[in-house]
Amino acid sequence: MPQYDMMLLDPEDAEGADIIRHEAGKPAREGGGDETYRCGGCKTKLLVNVAHHDAHGVVVKCGKCGRLNIEPHHHR
Repeated sequence: MPQYDMMLLDPEDAEGADIIRHEAGKPAREGGGDETYRCGGCKTKLLVNVAHHDAHGVVVKCGKCGRLNIEPHHHR
């Protein structure tokens, strides 16, 4: 089960994106795969056991630290 730290985004880099709002204490998305994505700031698990295509390009605002995240493979 691979785990990845997401890349942090500045708010201006996320302009126009659909942002998933994570609630502290539970994942923003869960199930359908074997990859877990953690906040690039505080390491909170944001996307748990998801398929890569369910995380690709997704922007998530961490409910614990408030930082904006994007999956790390999106910019490679």
